[in-house]
Amino acid sequence: MDNKIETIEEARRRTAASLGPLFQSTNELTHLSLKDITELADEVARVLPAGNVVKMVFSQLRSIKGRRIPADESRRLLGLLHQGIATLLDRATYMAFYTTPALLISGYQLLLQAAGKDPQAAFTDGTWQFYLEFGLRADTARHACETTGFHQQIARAGWQLSEMDQLAAWIMAASWLVASYPSLLAHEWYEHMQLKRLGDRLGDSRMLKQWVKQRPYHVPGHRSDGYIRYRREVFATFVYDVLSGDLPAHEVDETLNFWHQEVTLDNAARAAYQTQMSLQMALTPEPYFDRRDPIPLEACTIAVAWNGEYYLVPIFHNGARLNQQTVRAMASTILANGPARVPTPVDTLLVHVPRSQQATVRNSLPAGMLETLRTAPIIINWNTADAALPLAEIRRGRRGIGDHALTLFRTDQSIVFDQSHIFFDAIWGMAIAEILTGQAIRHAGEMKDLAPIRDSHVRARPVNMALPSPVIEKIRRQTEPTIEVAAETETRILEEINYVRRLLKRRNSELDLTFNDLLVLYRSMHNQLYRPAKSLMQSLKMLAMAGRRQEAVVDNVRVMLDNLLRESPAFLIPIDATTINPRARIFPVTFSPQPPWTTIAPQHEQTWARLDLYREQPTDANWKAFSEARSYYLGMLRLFGALMQRYKDLALEGKSISTISLEFLGSVPRRLQPLLRDLPDHIDLLNDMLKGTEVFSNVGHVASTSSLKRFITAKDDNRKKELCWGVMTRADGTTAISLRDFRPQVTALVDINASDIALMITRDFLESYAYGLRQYVLELTEMAGMRKQRGGNRNEL
Repeated sequence: MDNKIETIEEARRRTAASLGPLFQSTNELTHLSLKDITELADEVARVLPAGNVVKMVFSQLRSIKGRRIPADESRRLLGLLHQGIATLLDRATYMAFYTTPALLISGYQLLLQAAGKDPQAAFTDGTWQFYLEFGLRADTARHACETTGFHQQIARAGWQLSEMDQLAAWIMAASWLVASYPSLLAHEWYEHMQLKRLGDRLGDSRMLKQWVKQRPYHVPGHRSDGYIRYRREVFATFVYDVLSGDLPAHEVDETLNFWHQEVTLDNAARAAYQTQMSLQMALTPEPYFDRRDPIPLEACTIAVAWNGEYYLVPIFHNGARLNQQTVRAMASTILANGPARVPTPVDTLLVHVPRSQQATVRNSLPAGMLETLRTAPIIINWNTADAALPLAEIRRGRRGIGDHALTLFRTDQSIVFDQSHIFFDAIWGMAIAEILTGQAIRHAGEMKDLAPIRDSHVRARPVNMALPSPVIEKIRRQTEPTIEVAAETETRILEEINYVRRLLKRRNSELDLTFNDLLVLYRSMHNQLYRPAKSLMQSLKMLAMAGRRQEAVVDNVRVMLDNLLRESPAFLIPIDATTINPRARIFPVTFSPQPPWTTIAPQHEQTWARLDLYREQPTDANWKAFSEARSYYLGMLRLFGALMQRYKDLALEGKSISTISLEFLGSVPRRLQPLLRDLPDHIDLLNDMLKGTEVFSNVGHVASTSSLKRFITAKDDNRKKELCWGVMTRADGTTAISLRDFRPQVTALVDINASDIALMITRDFLESYAYGLRQYVLELTEMAGMRKQRGGNRNEL
């Protein structure tokens, strides 16, 4: 094995030197010139500075017959590459270089191509799924949402429901989800396939959006059939009604029958999707990725965290689902248990041990200690949390050991769903939260009039998480808790944004900005416009006077705040890819504003200033100055909308273009044409995962019947991701915005016991964004609607 070396440049030279002769003798590369081969070796070495390990992996790839590499073999080879990089570089260099597994996967794809293999075939579940298992496995790589429907229904209906029955209702709902999930996934697959065909037939890409508005999350009280059967019926009616508006009656039935046969014949793809998304999996942490190990359905349990202990409730017994009375009895015995006396349960430490190191830690534990808890795909934490806390704080309660898919947290007003990104993307996870809420309400309604459980001999099995103090202390030394500061706010901005969107489109039919476009646009401007609150700066000044250590931390915070004026955020925007292929799940793209995009904020301010001047002095000269500034500014917005739409086209329609259409190019003023260079011609998932320093995830406007209230997005294991924005618009039109702050200058304040000031920084930045967004929209509305005064009157367009 290569000895450790000091510089990454030396590692790259050594790697390129070992690859060059090998590439020259590779049949698949004989069409390349020596110069091209050298450049290819240099590029692989730049991404994978792992010395002779790269040569060994490439040789193994060449020895595999055919163009397809099995997924398990790809995981093994990626592990070797990762190990080679970690071994060759000293720790400081390694930590600086290796910020994300996207580097590793990107380099591996280069080797696959050089060896004449099919890169796509090496990732049978898609590149995103593969990336999740390598790069979103830490505790912070979970997103969360919250529903209030269960609590609201109990209050609205006046049900006198005991705590035991409430817990039993959620256990029954969770058990139903695990048992019925394959059928639910099969229907989800069927819906996507049918909606794609429907959209293609009608030339309308909005079919999914229209269906989501009508998609049921629960069965009406007067219906006795199950959720999946009811949803299938509603979906069939939806498709029939849409087609009936476009086709003669006899063609509707013929078309539906043909589509149904097509989808039914595609059993292999549907089965692969069900396996990919299955809940019957426990994540096993390997040094470089998480392996999904199947759990037999009859062995699956639901874990309940209560008073410091975990209790396991089986889903099946003797081949049959547990009935309500049995589950109620188990809930009764669980709640009868007093507080546990375990000082530091092992799970509370294990979630803070990096997944890459957990295999070693787990090997030191008593044999089988964690295996019982690993049988639970869902954990219900029934200890009551304060609903006033941010979701990022609520989710820090007892939450297993990171091997499961979903944790539910009860608050005094809601249920919070903490979801592993490996199993759930945000939009699908929110749908599951609503479906589970509907199931729990249904079971609660059935239990509300049942007699209480008096004495029960049926007991849930407790899980032992106690270890001797010396072992606990040894594990504690290996923990690396990730510090984050979280804030949340809300704003009623939906109507204002929709109004300005309509106004802009009336001025120019091609000026078609979406709700999310405007959110992203203002985020790209916010750094330049942000001014910290005076109270925050005063608090920092007072803290700096407390000592040298405090002064040093405050100095770093001040530098960070000053640099915001000169920094443009590069944020990753997840785009839902399920409309094209449910197995693709997500296409992440990155928007990083560069000149001249960075001039949007100054251009907005200049246009606003000229409008103000015209209002004060309504002369022809001032109108001309404002009108010219507005035309240029709205032209910039038009091209920004084109950029965002291009991303969506590429991601959602699978397009590959080399340039924008000649018609569009011809209509763009010459001085705006430099902005066209940022329009992409393809989506590079791994490159975009590398570039983003922030995540900006807007899950959209939920259905009118939804009780979803809040959402936080996940942070991948990339050290570069410092801010994670989550946006969700509730059923009532209120937009909830969350911010998870991982900036080292902010988290350093937590280390010196200044958490209150850290929270002030995060909250001020978030609330300033929400306030500034509203102000920006109002100003844009006035600018877009302004007409030249005649007789002292101003008219809206």
